[in-house]
Amino acid sequence: MNQTLPPDSAAAAKSMVEAARFFHSRGWLMGTCGNLSVQLHRVPQRILVTPSGKDKSRLDTDDFLLVDERGLSLTGAGRASEELSVHQEIYRLTEASAVFHVHSIANNLASRLWFEAGQVVLEGVEMIKGIAGKTLNDRVHLPIVANFHEMPALARSVAAAVSQDVPAVLVYQHGIYAWGRDAEAARRHIEIFEFLLEYRVELHRLGMV
Repeated sequence: MNQTLPPDSAAAAKSMVEAARFFHSRGWLMGTCGNLSVQLHRVPQRILVTPSGKDKSRLDTDDFLLVDERGLSLTGAGRASEELSVHQEIYRLTEASAVFHVHSIANNLASRLWFEAGQVVLEGVEMIKGIAGKTLNDRVHLPIVANFHEMPALARSVAAAVSQDVPAVLVYQHGIYAWGRDAEAARRHIEIFEFLLEYRVELHRLGMV
């Protein structure tokens, strides 16, 4: 087993620890739920990913696992997140170098409210400008897909909705995957979409949409 971490792994691990603690403080990454990864190299693929079963509020930089394109651990102890295959599909289909996945009350409610529509429409809110390539005048169609307990089926479900236009997919009563060109962009997209979904759910509660 290769025990040498790539030189850029320390910065990636630090950024994920900081993001995980922030997400936990907002109630989006509770207990052992959720997962984060950074793709350090595309060919050969090397991904630094959160371990399975670890409380994300207590992550340290040496907790992450380095895995290859088969999902096999090259360094680190324990098992990689069970949802690694979903991350790999997003990396395959986009130019992303980071994928973050969180669970929140707002994103679960939104997925249930608009599941039959297949999307949540987000528009007219200043925060939309925080999504890469978007302006205040853009209408964002955030896709909602079915949830599956079997990881290959979940990966296919998410992959079918991935697009270059919107850097996120919402999974029915499960959570949101958001990605970006680096860890900072993925974190920003999680923050922006969580704000927009909370706002949209509140508008619905107030009967304003």
